[in-house]
Amino acid sequence: MRTAWALLPLFLAPVSVALEAQSMPSVVPPRLIGMPAPDCGAGKACHHSHGQVRLIVDILEDGKVGEIRVELGDSVLADAATAAVQQAAFAAGYYLGKPQSMDVVLNFRF
Repeated sequence: MRTAWALLPLFLAPVSVALEAQSMPSVVPPRLIGMPAPDCGAGKACHHSHGQVRLIVDILEDGKVGEIRVELGDSVLADAATAAVQQAAFAAGYYLGKPQSMDVVLNFRF
């Protein structure tokens, strides 16, 4: 009987450590704080244009916008969306509690 009770803490210890590790998320994606609407007013090249644009945006460790890649959409609409994203504010993403550069996908419908 004594042997069984002696081994019980060995089985319980890894379980409690695993539960503590799961409680902290390892990845926290960047979060959009604010962004102006794309400017397609009168006199702009995208005025009266319709379509969809998908951008892949690199959010740097300090929350600033890095590289912007157009994945889908008309070039005129993509230019308007890109100009808006360059003025956007983001909260940085985190990996294991440290700021990390991450990509986000932004969709626009004109």
